[in-house]
Amino acid sequence: MIYTNIPYAPKQKNGNLGFAYNKFMDLLPRNDDWACFLDHDAMFTTRDWYSQMDNIIKKYPNIGAFGARTNRINSTYQLVGNIDVYNHDIFYHRKIGEHIQKEYYDDLFTADKKTAQTGFSGVVILIKKSQWLDIGGFKEGFNNVDNNLRWSLEGINKFIYIMNGVYVYHWYKADDSYKRCHKKFEAIDKKYKQENKDNFDLNNIFLYNWTKGDLPK
Repeated sequence: MIYTNIPYAPKQKNGNLGFAYNKFMDLLPRNDDWACFLDHDAMFTTRDWYSQMDNIIKKYPNIGAFGARTNRINSTYQLVGNIDVYNHDIFYHRKIGEHIQKEYYDDLFTADKKTAQTGFSGVVILIKKSQWLDIGGFKEGFNNVDNNLRWSLEGINKFIYIMNGVYVYHWYKADDSYKRCHKKFEAIDKKYKQENKDNFDLNNIFLYNWTKGDLPK
């Protein structure tokens, strides 16, 4: 069974995201149950995302943690490429989601040591309770909670697998001046999206598979 949750740390916990993750995991009744965490500023772009994820975990029963593809995130190896990172029209993103689902339904990308970044952005975290127990739970606090999930898994020779066919729209700081991610988005926009900006073609989008050294400067 998959239980879906938008995590929120109450004020008395002072933004302790790890606490919110762990509290929800504690509620799952069985060790073979799954939690699907979704960021508060994100949404799935297909109607049948639940059954798709259920099929994926049934196909890969020995994998304990998954992430998803998205439009905007700091861990850019998780992005879909050659799309408009500044477009927030949900119809646009539903088209991408349906296409990605059809083309890559249960395909996976392994976030291992060859991956461009060492971290992980948990816009979607799909994790089995038994895997959560194996790593001793999520790190308490706010910073690096998602990154620490990947590092903890690697510490027991496990990995996060990105579900290539699951695409979520993510608002991700579109209304502020978080300079680090905006500089990266500007570089991606300039290098990859130019030919697909005005004449959008789903066949011209791709999944990033960046290894170290391949990121735009």
